Amino acid sequence: MEHKIEKILKEKVKAYEKCNFLLAVSGGVDSMVLANLFLKNNLSFSIAHCNFKLRSKESDIDHDFVKKWSLKHKIHCYSNEFNTIEYCKKNKMGIQEGARKLRYDWFDGLLSKFNFDYIVTAHHLDDQIETFLINSSRGSGINGLLGITSSSQKIFRPLLNILKIDILDYAQQNSVDYREDSSNSSEDYQRNMIRNSVLPSFNEFDDNVMLKFKTTINNLQSTKIFVDEIMKETKNQLFVNNTDSIKVNIEMLMEKKPLEFYVHNLFHEFGFNYKEVIKIFNSDSGKHILSNTHNMTKLKGDLIIKKND
Repeated sequence: MEHKIEKILKEKVKAYEKCNFLLAVSGGVDSMVLANLFLKNNLSFSIAHCNFKLRSKESDIDHDFVKKWSLKHKIHCYSNEFNTIEYCKKNKMGIQEGARKLRYDWFDGLLSKFNFDYIVTAHHLDDQIETFLINSSRGSGINGLLGITSSSQKIFRPLLNILKIDILDYAQQNSVDYREDSSNSSEDYQRNMIRNSVLPSFNEFDDNVMLKFKTTINNLQSTKIFVDEIMKETKNQLFVNNTDSIKVNIEMLMEKKPLEFYVHNLFHEFGFNYKEVIKIFNSDSGKHILSNTHNMTKLKGDLIIKKND
């Protein structure tokens, strides 16, 4: 597996030998295998550990485990404790959403403060497939179905094409110590239900089903590249960029078929629902809609998009 990681690094990270990585390490098997792989490849890295205080004493034991591993291998370890439940109540978020926000906000701060080149997470192929199934059940488009990407801006996920079973095999063969996360055995969360019940059922009738899911996701990635190119050309054709706004001619936009597809892909980055946008086409001049980041106003035959104040 060391060679696989080295190959992925060569493909995805420019001059990776000179990079300084920040590894997100929980103490579980995935992140401990990741840390051991970076250690064996003699890469420059530090560790970031989050204690979300969600599992009583277990969370503290995880923290101590990661700190001891870091000391043993002379790797710097940053750690932070979060009152996750209070944060989620205050911000009206689910536990998983809130924990993710806390985690990545802190990671971003470390990245800026200590000049790390990349945040590295231990997401693997099973995580990718779980995300695919969750988002499929919600009626997602291509972006939602793809879910986790191998790299995005400053986040790098070198295990994303590796199956969980291969990670477990590596841990066993290389005597990698790790902590069991009891929350992974709970079916209170949709992801864990898919992990512990749905995917094993798929595997019962086809033991290659995970690799077939991978092929489907790869096909979707190719489709997304094609769609992104089409949308880029369409934006160049339809979007008139002014100093503080974007103007789009409604008549020209309505010539695009299928209209729902174009409207969704052109305006989702501004936070608009395609149904709201299509509805405004036949509204009176002056009608406007709001997203969290932008506002759209119909002005005669055009749509005017501006950032919110």
